[in-house]
Amino acid sequence: MRSIHGLMIGAILCAMTLTGCREQAAEAEQAPVSVKVKAVEMNSVNNGVRYSANIIPNSQVELAFKVGGYVERVLQMRGVDGRMRDVQAGDLVTRGTVLARVRQSDYAVKAQQAEAQSSEASAAFESSKAQFAEAQSAITSSRAQLAEAEAAFERARLEFDRARSLFASQSLTRTDYDAAKAQFDASEAKRNAARAQVAMVEAKANAAGAQVEVTRAKVKGSQALVAEAAIPLQDTSLRSPMDAVVLQRAVEAGELVSQGKPGFTLADTTSVKAVFGVPDLTVNKLKLGSGLTVTTEALPGAEFRGQITGIAPAADAKSRVFEIEVTIPNPDRALKAGMIASLELAPAAASQPVTVVPISAVVRARNQPDQYAVFVVEEKGGKQIARSRVVRLGAALGNTIIVLEGVSVGERVIITGAAMALDGQAVQVVP
Repeated sequence: MRSIHGLMIGAILCAMTLTGCREQAAEAEQAPVSVKVKAVEMNSVNNGVRYSANIIPNSQVELAFKVGGYVERVLQMRGVDGRMRDVQAGDLVTRGTVLARVRQSDYAVKAQQAEAQSSEASAAFESSKAQFAEAQSAITSSRAQLAEAEAAFERARLEFDRARSLFASQSLTRTDYDAAKAQFDASEAKRNAARAQVAMVEAKANAAGAQVEVTRAKVKGSQALVAEAAIPLQDTSLRSPMDAVVLQRAVEAGELVSQGKPGFTLADTTSVKAVFGVPDLTVNKLKLGSGLTVTTEALPGAEFRGQITGIAPAADAKSRVFEIEVTIPNPDRALKAGMIASLELAPAAASQPVTVVPISAVVRARNQPDQYAVFVVEEKGGKQIARSRVVRLGAALGNTIIVLEGVSVGERVIITGAAMALDGQAVQVVP
């Protein structure tokens, strides 16, 4: 966004493009070029300087499709004729409104497949938990049986030890001794079997526990797939991220769009910014939070009060002005994006004379594309010769511009024909 200074310099640059396209010829062989000149003058800066500002939205976004496909629906709104139509530039939309939707079937299938896999994983997880619980119950039961077998074995061992002692002292018959030994052997075998059973069910429980962890991991993985599949399904709907006005619609129902294709441009214009540029003599006089009044020819008689909310820390490399932002409340949206507004600032310094030339005299320096120049007409051997002079510019004052360095008051500068002049070329001054 540029001030009057920036806009005028931009116009000058357009004119200068013609100059760069011409080939330089020897000055002695050229016929004098007819030009108009004007003497460099002094001017006093007594009044506040008016600046031209561009109105831009407080925020602006370009909505693009995150997934590709056929556009099956564009938001319908009621037109001035009462009939429904596709949303268009100038319509107001609210946050979360679906502006357009891509066909969902392709993405819905993937989401359903992910849901089915998740359901299978959940069922396997529940089954493994049930098997683990059954194994835990079997451990409890087998350990109880082992305890009984251990007790029976201890009793049989004591009885066998007694029978063995009695048999050794010939106080017990062989038959009774053999019966005690058989009882001991049977209880020992039962105890060993109970121990083996406990070891087996514990191993089974450990395997069931490991299976529970495996199926739990599968459940988590399947849930992640469900979430992943849901994202593109949700992204088939292009939603407004804010309450906004539609600046542009670039999509039609039935159109095949690719991922990343812009569909809408939206702007928040409940407040707007007036952006303009000021020279270095003025920028230090401006403070954040200061109030400024803005007017526009589109709304004659209306004044809009705003605050300075942005001051550029560096000047533009080409125009050498500092960009200023003034934020203006715009609840009724009277100010539209792209309007040209104007405002007046107090003079940057005390009134003092300055050197000025007509803006039409300024061209781009041929050998220094990043500099500006003017053509000064000098007398040489009875001829009038155009001499390129690099200048340092200041602020624009109406149709003139301040020259800080490069020319002196009274020198004649070319104001008509400067874009076609060459350094050292003979010229003919016409009224």
